[in-house]
Amino acid sequence: MPQDAFTLRYLCDELNLVFKGGKVNRIIQPSNDETVFTIYTKGRTEKLMLNVNPAAPRIGIITEDRDSPLTAPNFCMLLRKHLLSAVIDEISLVGFDRIVKIDFTASQEFFDAVNKTLYVELMGRYSNIILTENGKILGGNRGINMFDNGVRPLIVGRDYVYPPVGDKKLPFDNDLIAIFNDVEISDIAENICKFVQGIALSTAKEIQSKFIAKYGAEKRQDFSKCLYEHLNDYLFNTKKNPCVVFENNSIKDVCVYPYENANEIKSFESLYLAENFFYIQRDKEKNFKNKKERLTSIINTAIKKVKKRLVAISAKEKDAFSAEENRIKGELLLANVYRIKQGEKECELDNYYDNSKVKIALDEHLTVAKNAENYYKKYNKQKRTLIALKPQREQAESELNYYTAVLDEIILSEDIQDLSFVQLELEKAGLMVERKVSVKKKVNESFCRVYFAHGFKIRAGRNNAENDRLTFTSSPFDIWVHAKDYHSSHVVIETNGKKPTEEVILIAAEICAYYSKGREGGKTEIVYTEKKNVKKPPKSKLGFCTYDNFKSISVMPEKHVEFLKTEQND
Repeated sequence: MPQDAFTLRYLCDELNLVFKGGKVNRIIQPSNDETVFTIYTKGRTEKLMLNVNPAAPRIGIITEDRDSPLTAPNFCMLLRKHLLSAVIDEISLVGFDRIVKIDFTASQEFFDAVNKTLYVELMGRYSNIILTENGKILGGNRGINMFDNGVRPLIVGRDYVYPPVGDKKLPFDNDLIAIFNDVEISDIAENICKFVQGIALSTAKEIQSKFIAKYGAEKRQDFSKCLYEHLNDYLFNTKKNPCVVFENNSIKDVCVYPYENANEIKSFESLYLAENFFYIQRDKEKNFKNKKERLTSIINTAIKKVKKRLVAISAKEKDAFSAEENRIKGELLLANVYRIKQGEKECELDNYYDNSKVKIALDEHLTVAKNAENYYKKYNKQKRTLIALKPQREQAESELNYYTAVLDEIILSEDIQDLSFVQLELEKAGLMVERKVSVKKKVNESFCRVYFAHGFKIRAGRNNAENDRLTFTSSPFDIWVHAKDYHSSHVVIETNGKKPTEEVILIAAEICAYYSKGREGGKTEIVYTEKKNVKKPPKSKLGFCTYDNFKSISVMPEKHVEFLKTEQND
C-alpha cells in the first residue's frame, strides 16, 4: 500500500513512540529530495528519513548510512540553523491527509525555547517539506513556489496554509452517506478515491474487496450507510499486522496488514521496519535491473560489432575464393598465346583440367602474356588475402564466443555482486571505462559460491575470471564439472584424497546445470572429469578450456541452497 493517510496514521503512531523526546544531533541532505535527521532518543541513535521524491514520497526510519555532500544545500543549512539540538515533541498526521506534522522545541541563545513545526507533505508531484515558526513559513525544500495555480502561495514570511482538498470529505463526514447512494458496487474503489480524503486506489480496492466479501455483490437497501460504516471501520479499526508482500520471489508491496490475496509475505514487528526492508529490497532490485540492462546493452553492442566484422571477413573470403579460377585462367592464356589475337576483348579456351570451356575476359590494350600476368597477380593477391583473413576470422570468432559467454553470465547473475564481477571483467576486456574504486578486494574476499555436501566442499565460479582461477588452482585429482555444449559455471569438487560419492557428483552436476545456459531447457547433460584432464589453450579467452577422458550425466537444474555456505552460517 502507498503512503496514504490510512498507512501514515499507523506509521506516525510508531514514529511518535520512537522519537518523542528525542534530540536532533545531525541533519544531512544526501539528495534534493531526501533529508535525514540523526536523533538521540531513549538511549540510542535513530535516523529519521524524509523523502519527497514525487515518484515515491515517504517518511520512515532507515538503518543504512547516507553520504553527506561536501557542500550542504540551502534547505539543509536552514534546518541546521533552526533544528539542531531541538527536541521532538510529537509526530502526528494532519487530519486525514498525506501530511505529517513534526513539532519541535528549539532553544535559542538569549531567548526562551521556541516551538517550530516541520510539515512533510507526501503528495506525489506536490510533495514538499516546509519549516514553520508560529504558523509563519521559514523555508521549504522546494523553495518558493505556487501550489494549485496560486491557491496556496508558499512564500517565506507568509502564513502556512494546508493544501486545498477540493470536494473531498473526511471519511467520518456524514455527507458521504448521501454521496454513496449513487455509487455502484463495481465502482466503490474509484468513488472512494474521488470523494474521500487521503485514500489511495490500492487501499480503496481493498476496502471494496472486503465490503463485497462481507455484504455480497448485490446492492442492498441500506447500501450507502453500510459502505460508510464499513469504510470507517476499515480505516480506524483494522488490526495492524505489518508485512512485506512478495510475488514470484520479487518484492511487490509493503502493507499495514496482509492483502486477502497475498500468498508470499514476510511479517515484521512494526510498520517502519517493514517499510525500511521493502525500500532497501526494492532499491536493490531496481539497481540490479538497471545494471543488468546496462551491461547487457554493452555486451550486445560488442557482439553486434564482432558479427559485422565477421560479415565483412566473409565477403572478402568469398571474393578471394575465386583465386584458383584466376590461376587457371592465367595458365590457359600462357598455354594458348599462339591462338589468341592481339586486341581481343574475350576468348574461349579449353580447360584441360575438367574438359570444359572457359570464357576469359581480356584487356584489348595489353598483350596476351600481360593479361596472363594480371590474372596471376590477382591470384597471388587473393591467396595472401585468404592467409591474412584466417587469423582475423579466428580472432573474431573467439571474441564472439567470449562475448556470448559473458552475456550468459549476465543472464545467469542473481544479485548486484554477480554483476559487479561481470563489470570488472568487461573493464579488463576494454569494453567499459575502468572504475577508480576497484572491486578486486571484494572478489578476493568472496571467491566463488561455496557448498558443503556430505563431507565435500563444492565450489562454483560466478564468472569467467573466477572459472579460470577456480579450475587452474584446484588439485589435479579434484573433480571438474561443466555443462556439455553450453556455457556454464566451472564447478569443482574438492576431494582431498577421497573419492566423492555418486550423490555428491549428482549435487555438483545439478548446481552446474542451474548455473548454465541450458537451465531453462529442463534436463541438461553435464560432463565431469579429474581436473588434470582439463587444459587451457594458449592465448584463449577467460573461461575457455578443453577437456578429455570425461564421463557425462543428465540432470535437472537445482540451486541447492540447503548446501550453500552463506555469511550467516560461516
